[in-house]
Parts: sequence; structure tokens; C-alpha cells
Amino acid sequence: MKNNYLRIAGLLMLLTLITIERSEAGIFARKIDSIQIIFDKNQLVLPGETFSVGVVAYGKKGDKIKAWDNDGGLLFGWKYEVEVVGGESRSFGKVKVNAELAPAKGKYVRLKVWPHKKPQLAKELLVPLNYEVAVDFSPVSAFDKAPGCSFSGEIISTYNNGVVRKTKVNRSNFERFSSYLDFDGISFSRGKFKIEPDFEKVIDHRVGLLVWAEQNPELYGEFSLALDYRHAYRLGLRGMSGTSGFSGFSGTSGSPGYNGEHGGHGQDGEPGRDGPDIGVWTDMYFDSTLLCNMLYVYAQNFNSGEEYKYLINPDGGSFFVESAGGNGGGGGNGGNGGSGGNGADGRVWYETVTKKRIVRKPFKETVTKTVEKKIINSEGKAETVSEQVFEEITVYRDVEEEYQVQERRQGPGEDGGDGGFGGSGGFGAPGGFGGNIYLYFTDDARFYRNNIMAQTTGGYGGSGGLAGSGGQGGRGGNGNPNGFSGRRGLDGARGYSGPDGDSGYIFEEATEEFFFYGDELTGQSETNLHDQF
Repeated sequence: MKNNYLRIAGLLMLLTLITIERSEAGIFARKIDSIQIIFDKNQLVLPGETFSVGVVAYGKKGDKIKAWDNDGGLLFGWKYEVEVVGGESRSFGKVKVNAELAPAKGKYVRLKVWPHKKPQLAKELLVPLNYEVAVDFSPVSAFDKAPGCSFSGEIISTYNNGVVRKTKVNRSNFERFSSYLDFDGISFSRGKFKIEPDFEKVIDHRVGLLVWAEQNPELYGEFSLALDYRHAYRLGLRGMSGTSGFSGFSGTSGSPGYNGEHGGHGQDGEPGRDGPDIGVWTDMYFDSTLLCNMLYVYAQNFNSGEEYKYLINPDGGSFFVESAGGNGGGGGNGGNGGSGGNGADGRVWYETVTKKRIVRKPFKETVTKTVEKKIINSEGKAETVSEQVFEEITVYRDVEEEYQVQERRQGPGEDGGDGGFGGSGGFGAPGGFGGNIYLYFTDDARFYRNNIMAQTTGGYGGSGGLAGSGGQGGRGGNGNPNGFSGRRGLDGARGYSGPDGDSGYIFEEATEEFFFYGDELTGQSETNLHDQF
């Protein structure tokens, strides 16, 4: 089928070439007096990219000779010679610009075209390279204007011929644009732009970037983003989950006639660790730049000492903190019992046995028979007389005879081995307890208590390991009589699942003001905050 497609495609190409050649013959049957290079100025001419040109041929009377493209232009490559400086000629009227001409401002590509064997009709055209007259950056996805949030973005380039090109920046093309981007509080990671997660590194609540024009190094655009901190922040900490127990080894099958090995028991899982205790301090202040009340939230993992800091606009923003216990490890599965070995077949031997049988055999016997015959008597007359004659005949009689045969003998088959017992599944471990959470509010921050949410949950208990299956009993050996098949091994017991961990407690207390947004970010030292706990 594939070969047929290739033959059809080849035939169509041949017919196309024949048609073009005939068309060429028609065109060039008329004498060309002059030519003109046609160029659409509404296309971009950029380093490393291609653009299109064509040719129009004229007769002596100035009439346009019919050609093949829509604008009456004759495509390169048939009856024209082409010379390109600053690029290379491609098929079907395409010209590729040398990439080394970047940046493009003030540079040209020179074209020289003439009909085949008529260099005296050559025409030249200087094609100026395009360059940006404006460049900008814009997000193209919805996002929260808050530290740590991500968004997709595009570069918008407006060129000197009025063409606007929008290019989304992603993983595949970021390397191309990386040298044209200057970041200020914004980074690029995993195909997206990301706002600096540490608000203390953000100046005047603004982040942004500069985007430089690729083809006009004198031009750049500035993107500036004012943060509003309306974001639902989440801090979730949890204890480590316990490791699951190893499964027991399966028992090996028994050798012929022997029992299978018992499967090993599954190992118990390890308990989940308790969630860490967490302290959360919330203070409110009026931000003179944003002209609104703001919440400063400082949180600390009391187990590790790790700190977390947030600025939250209570008008749309919130903070959720959770301490969860680690999940308990699951019990290992019990190993399967080994199959019992098959019983050996009984011993086989052969014996010579004498037997009797009745057979029919032939015997020879002499019998007397009376026959009549005609004779001439003494009187000369014919007469019939009887005469006794003897005749030997074969008769068959049943007689008993002995004979010997080889008869097969087999001893009793051996019993098959019993299957091994399946191992029991390991016990699932209990989940860890959720940690305690301590919430501290200043007097003015307590008004926004509903913006601060806390939850403590215990970890899930690990599931018990599955029971191992008992091994199959071995088949009894063939014999006289046959051996008994072994018994199937008992299945192991499934392990019990561990209990879920209990939740911790949430405490709420008052604290003094400790945050002042300005020259010093914290009015009290972190040590003082810790001392309150």
C-alpha cells in the first residue's frame, strides 16, 4: 500500500513539472523586455527567519507577462538566477536572512535577480531588516498579586512596519529570551514567572522586570506589578509517615513427598510521627503605601525552629495553618506457603507368568465310507454293488495348552506432602498525633480573627498486611494403590490495621504588638516571641 502511495505521489509530481514546463514555454515564448522584483512590506524580515519575494516580467509594450503566483509574480528557481547578500535563496520565492545580522536595526539584505542567460535585465533590491519600535511584557494567566504566586507571560513586540508579534515565554524558548530579561522581584521557574516568595525582599510592595528588544538594543519595556497581598496562604506541616513493614518470604515447595515450607509473617509497620507544635503570631498595622490595614503573620515550627513570615491583606487574603500527624506504616503481607511435594509413583517391575488357554487344533482321522459302483457280473450283466473304502480327513478339536507372558507389577504410590501454612500479615502501625497549634493575636489583629484558620489532624493508621495463602498439597503418587494427596496449607491471618492518630489542640492567646513595617521589620526580637510560648 505504501509503495502505491509513493507511485501516485511521483506521478502527480511529474504531471506538475510537465505543466509548469509547458507554462514556462508559454511565458518565455514571448520576449521579456524587463523585470520587477515584488516585495510585501507587511511581512517581517528578521535575522534567522525567512521572507517571500517574487518577480514580474514585462514585454516590450510594457504589458505584464502572465505568471504563476496570485500577484502576477514569477517564483524564483525556474528561469531566474538569484544572488543574495546577507542571506540565502530558498525554493518557492523564500529568502532566509543570516542570523549573524542580529541585532537588525540599520541593516539590509541585497537581492539581485535576472532571467536565465539575460544578465543585462538584472534588477536589485535592498530589503531593510525590521526592528522593534516598542516592546512590552504582559501576564496572560490569572494570578494573585502576592509573594510566591506564579503566572504565564508573553513578550509583545511592535516592529517598524507596524506588525505586532506576541510570543509566550515557556520552558522551550526561555533560553532565547533569558538574555533580554532583567528580573526585579520576579524569577522564572518551570515554565512560569514567579513573584519573590519572601516579602521582606520586595521593595515598596512592587516587583517587575525589564524586557529588552532583540533587534533594537536601544529599546526596552518595563513591567511593574504592585502587590496587593490578597492571597489564601497555606502552611501545612506534618510528621513523617512510618515506613511499611516488609512482606514475609514465601515458603519453598517441598521435595517429592515432603511438606512445603511455611510462609514468613509480614513485618509490622512503623508508627507515624506526631505533627509538630506550631506557634502563629498575628499583628495588624496600617500600611501607608497600600493605604489599608495589613496583617503580619509570623509562624514557627517548634520542633525544628523553622520560621515562616507572611504579609496578608485581610480584604480578600487569609492564612490557613495545619499540623498533621504522619500516617502509620502498613503491615507487610504474609508470605505464601510452599506447595507440598508430589508423592513418588510406586515401583514398577515385570514377572513371567504361566497361563493356560483353550485353542483349536487340526487332527488327521481315517474314516470308512460305503460307495456304490457299477460292475459287469459273471453273467455279463451290469449291476450296482456296495464297497467299503477308507478316507483320511482333517478335524479340529479344542485342546488346553500352557503359555508364558510378562506381566507389569507396581507397588503402592507414596503420599504427597502437605502444603505449607501461609504467613500472617503484619500489623498496621498507628498514625501520629496532630500537633498543638498556638495562636497569638494582638488586640487590633483580633478583629481579623476569622482570616486566620487552624486545623490539627491525626495521621491515618496503617493498613494491616494481607494474609499469605496456604500452599497446595502435593499430588499422591500413582501406584497400587495410589498415594494420598497432601493437604492444602492453612491461610495466614490478615494483620490488624493501626488506629488513626488523635488530633492535637488549638490554643488562642493574646500578645503585644511586635511588628512595625519600616526601617525595622520586627519590633520585638524573635527570642521574645519564643519566650511567650
